[in-house]
Amino acid sequence: MNYIELPHNKKLNLLNEHDGDWENLEQSKWCLHCSQSFTGLAARVWKDAEDGRLWLECGTPGCDGSPIDWAPYPWWDDNHPATIEYHKKNPRSEDGPGFLDDDLEDEDVKP
Repeated sequence: MNYIELPHNKKLNLLNEHDGDWENLEQSKWCLHCSQSFTGLAARVWKDAEDGRLWLECGTPGCDGSPIDWAPYPWWDDNHPATIEYHKKNPRSEDGPGFLDDDLEDEDVKP
């Protein structure tokens, strides 16, 4: 792979184009592939030799996770300290974070 370095502002723009919510490069994300945290500074960028497109990879050495695998906290592990901390800062309803059929009113349901 042809890894490249980008100026910080261009890297931040690329991260936001593909992952949507990076405030700065010091911000951390969690990768579903490797279950590790990494920063935007550590995220790797590679350039496709055929078409010149830029691709992003997880910043953890040896991991090839891409933006679709990244999350603000390890939601897949309810007991992880980062997940517990995230839910303390972002309380959810008693029913949990998902959309439940019980939330629908009869007039919302179409036959």
